[in-house]
Amino acid sequence: MSPAIVINTYNRPQALARLLNSLQRAEYPAHAAIPLIVSIDRGGGAEVQTLAGQFEWPFGPKEVIVRSQHLGLFKHFFACGDLTERYDAIIYLEDDLAVSPVFYAYADQALSFYQHDDCIAGVSLYGLWFNGYTQQPFVPLADGSDVFFVQVPYTQGVAVTRSQWTKFSTWRHSSEAAAPPGVPIHEAWSRFDQDDWFPHFARFVVTTDRYFVYPRVSLTTGCGDAGTHFTQASRFFQAPLQRGKGTYHFNTLAESTAVYDSFFEIRPDRLNRLTGVLYGYDYAVDLYAVKSRPNLRAAYALTSRRCQRPIRSFGKTMWPLEANVIEQAPGAEIFLCRAEDVRWDRVATLLQWKSNYEYFLRGRTPGLKTMAKLMLARLAGLIGNRAS
Repeated sequence: MSPAIVINTYNRPQALARLLNSLQRAEYPAHAAIPLIVSIDRGGGAEVQTLAGQFEWPFGPKEVIVRSQHLGLFKHFFACGDLTERYDAIIYLEDDLAVSPVFYAYADQALSFYQHDDCIAGVSLYGLWFNGYTQQPFVPLADGSDVFFVQVPYTQGVAVTRSQWTKFSTWRHSSEAAAPPGVPIHEAWSRFDQDDWFPHFARFVVTTDRYFVYPRVSLTTGCGDAGTHFTQASRFFQAPLQRGKGTYHFNTLAESTAVYDSFFEIRPDRLNRLTGVLYGYDYAVDLYAVKSRPNLRAAYALTSRRCQRPIRSFGKTMWPLEANVIEQAPGAEIFLCRAEDVRWDRVATLLQWKSNYEYFLRGRTPGLKTMAKLMLARLAGLIGNRAS
């Protein structure tokens, strides 16, 4: 498919230089002509324009676009996506990323494999390792494939075909995009900044019942440079990069058991493939306990929340969370109950928080001695910074 590489940049020359260097060191198909487009928002500064203009790209044609007006992150993203009018597919990268040496092989193969599946909205290059609502670890079940599926897009490198982008763009300009969502979606999506494309793409994916394809090992890493979203640099989005792999194995969405909704919860029909313990129940999965009462849209709930009159219970010792149900781990930390019996009081909420907190720390909560040492180290750091 030979997707074009599109970079969205503005006023971070050091970040752009790092991304361009990682692109130059990456591996590409022999004799391929791979377009590189550097899109600079108006006001980006002379240093960014000079860097993009002087950068040598030996793998195909290079184009530098300096926008005639300041678009901002939101409009600039859509302007970059609209380059699919010229190319069959694009790999969209914001300038605070670095890429794996084999990122192009993954993106090209994944786009080619899923291009005719209407349930796929796009391909992520980022190996998503955390639940975006809780910032706790997210571990997809292993099913023999190099990818898994989540009903959420992500910002750390996206690849789309022309057809996938057109469907999103058409939806975005429809009355459906402005209407209140009629499907379960986390309340956090309504609290994003207006100058952010992420929630719009997420609403499209959930509303139209589509999924993003994610790699199990990341092909990009987020360097978290200060910018529109961060007043200071963040290391949170750093991920180990895939190296030394040239061929990928993909399961179709229908084949895969590693399929997750927009709350990072496994789909009930996929969980039922792995265990018969919940057969016959119409249930919503809420193991992270982030679904609000209106979003538990089934007669029963499989949840980490406390509940009255539980029908079944499981422990919380195996990894990941759903493995406790599959293997029927003994205990009483995950419950199957009627949705109307889920407890929402403060005591139950606190007990649920404690249960998940200890689970994700694998039972090794810090003791008083450790906490005291951390406080002492922070104090020493403050004193050292003032002294310098």
